[in-house]
Amino acid sequence: MIFITCADHLETLLKQELSALGMVDLRLGYRGIYAPNTLENIFKVNYLSRLATRVLLPLAQFSCPDTETLYNEAKKIPWLDYLDETKTIAIDANIKHPQIRHSLYGAQLVKDAICDVIREKNGNRPSVDVKNPDVQINVFIQNKRAVISIDTSGAPLYKRGWKETSGEAGLPETLAAAILMHANYSKDEVLCDPFCGAGTFLIEAAMMASQTPAGYFRKKWGFLHLPDFKAEEWEAFKNHYDQKRIPLESQKIIGSDSDAVSVRICKEHLRKTDFEKEVLLIHTPVSKFSPPRSPTLLITDPPFGKRLHAPPHIYEDLGRFLKTKCPVAPWGYLLTSSYHLVKATKCTVLSELPLKHGGLDVTLYQLKS
Repeated sequence: MIFITCADHLETLLKQELSALGMVDLRLGYRGIYAPNTLENIFKVNYLSRLATRVLLPLAQFSCPDTETLYNEAKKIPWLDYLDETKTIAIDANIKHPQIRHSLYGAQLVKDAICDVIREKNGNRPSVDVKNPDVQINVFIQNKRAVISIDTSGAPLYKRGWKETSGEAGLPETLAAAILMHANYSKDEVLCDPFCGAGTFLIEAAMMASQTPAGYFRKKWGFLHLPDFKAEEWEAFKNHYDQKRIPLESQKIIGSDSDAVSVRICKEHLRKTDFEKEVLLIHTPVSKFSPPRSPTLLITDPPFGKRLHAPPHIYEDLGRFLKTKCPVAPWGYLLTSSYHLVKATKCTVLSELPLKHGGLDVTLYQLKS
């Protein structure tokens, strides 16, 4: 089985997405989904899933009473099937163990085991590159049970490949996609984000509406180094889904922001993804924003609380915008950590969905004007 990780609270939505991609025999896990270990599934999740964070391929699972066991069991893995002394590596560790107080120490033990195996066979050891490794390895230990996996994603999948910078407290692409899916966004909607920032909601919506694969702008994945990887199979898979892309209808995705730097960044991201002609972007505060088409769906992530300074008046302005500029929108979706700010919109809260954003507990509020 492979293990497909996701952010807190998204497991059920991820399972639904994977089922829609044609994957079967799926099983819910903690912060993720178990799925059959096939190369097609690894391709599908890494290239097509908008919600998954990583796709882990377990190499060893074992009882881990102490550090000596961790090192010895890690050394039993046939590492030369996956890398050699010419490849760079990085270890991502998440460890809760009475004898391994720091995850970095556990990662060091596994790294030493890998390097010792390869040096004993080839005379040299691989180098560590924490920023851009050829092979990413994941170590998970809980309740003295260890799992060591190859990360077939490499960089986490929320790194779509188009974002140069997200500005302060940027929204992860996977979270934006989850919110769009939860709101039942489709290409038929006129979507509006009056606090668009770096444009994450706008571009995720554009990719969904144009059937652009989530990984379309990425160049690198961990599965490229799997022993059974064949470039021609990957290219055939990729081309099959790339050919399903459709044109994006103009001005059905509309964004604005009062911050000039954010607007500049957003424009660059739209240019890089080739959506700049179809997505309408306006530099204006929400109090003065008058979109040329009436939005049918409002989804936004305004500044809030500890994350960014959030004066209540912008939420008051947002409430007025929803009531006066979105007359055909039955509701809007607002992501924030502060119910006090939500009340400032003077809108009715229809539902609440708990989420995580940058380590903070946040809530997606469904509002009715």
